[in-house]
Amino acid sequence: MIIDAHMHIWKRIKGCIRNEHPVRPIGSGKIRIGDQEMLGMPASFVDCSALAEYVLAEFDAAGVAAGVVVQEYLDGPQNDYILDVALNYPERFFMHALPNFFEPDKVDEEVGNLFNQGFKGLKVCGGHLLGKLSLDDRRFFSIWERMENEGLVLSVDFSEGEIQVPEFKNVMEVFPDLKVAIGHFGMPNRKGWPGQLELCRYKNVYIECGGIIWLYRSEGYPFESGRDAIRSAGQEVGYNKIMWGSDWPRTMVDFTYRQSLDFIFNDEDIGPEDKSAILGANAAKLYGFKKSKPIDRVPLITEG
Repeated sequence: MIIDAHMHIWKRIKGCIRNEHPVRPIGSGKIRIGDQEMLGMPASFVDCSALAEYVLAEFDAAGVAAGVVVQEYLDGPQNDYILDVALNYPERFFMHALPNFFEPDKVDEEVGNLFNQGFKGLKVCGGHLLGKLSLDDRRFFSIWERMENEGLVLSVDFSEGEIQVPEFKNVMEVFPDLKVAIGHFGMPNRKGWPGQLELCRYKNVYIECGGIIWLYRSEGYPFESGRDAIRSAGQEVGYNKIMWGSDWPRTMVDFTYRQSLDFIFNDEDIGPEDKSAILGANAAKLYGFKKSKPIDRVPLITEG
C-alpha cells in the first residue's frame, strides 16, 4: 500500500506569500506573485485548478492508494473544497485544515470550528510565519493541547535553516505526545539539518519527503543526493519515521509524478521492509488509513 504523504489540491488559487504578496492564477499553469509570472503547476492545468480527480488519476496510474493533503498559504485556504472532496473520496485522502495564524487572537476559535467540521489534521506554514509569529506563542497552546488529546496530526513546514527548531522544541516539551509530520524533509540541503531532523526523536514526530525532488532538482532524476539524504535520515532516526511525499502538483513542472515515486521505489540500497515503511506503512500508521489492496501500476506505452 503506497501513500503520498505530501500533496496539494485546490479549486482556485487565492494565495499570499507571508501575508504580504498576493498570488493569483493567470491560466495554463501560470501564476502571478506580485509582478512576477511563473509556471506554478503543469501548463496543462488550463484553468489553474488542481482538482482531486486530477491527482487520483495520477495515483491510479502509479499504483498509489491514498494521499495526504497539506495546504499552503501560497494557494490560499481550500478548507471548504477539501471537505467536499473528503466526503466524495473518504478512503483516499487525509485532509489538513489551514487556518489563519496571522490573526493569533482569533485562530483558536477558527481551528475549533475546523476540527468540529471533521478535519483530523492542521497545517502550519512555518516559513510564512518567520519573523511575524513564534511557533511557541502561548496563544496557540490550546490548539496543540486539543490536538495532543484527540490524536490529531500537525503538518509543519519549517523555514530554511534551524531558526524555528528551538521554538518547536518548546512546543514539544509541553506536548510530547503531539503527532507531527515535518515537511520538505526538514530542508536537508538548506541548512535545516540536523535540527529539523532531530525533532524526530520525539515519539510521534515523523518527517516526510514531499518536495525533496524540488530541493535536489538541479541533479535531475534519480536525485542521488536526495537518496543519500533519505538513507542518512534512516540511519539517524530510523526508517520508521520517514514518509514519502510527492508535493504534487508543483514539483510536476519539472518531473513526472511517477519519477517523484520511483527514485525511492527503485532505490536498491534501501531494503524492502524499510522501503515499504517509507512508501506507505508509516503514513498508514500516523494518519489512520485502513489497509487496502495494492493498486497495480498502469504500464507505460514507452515501455513496450
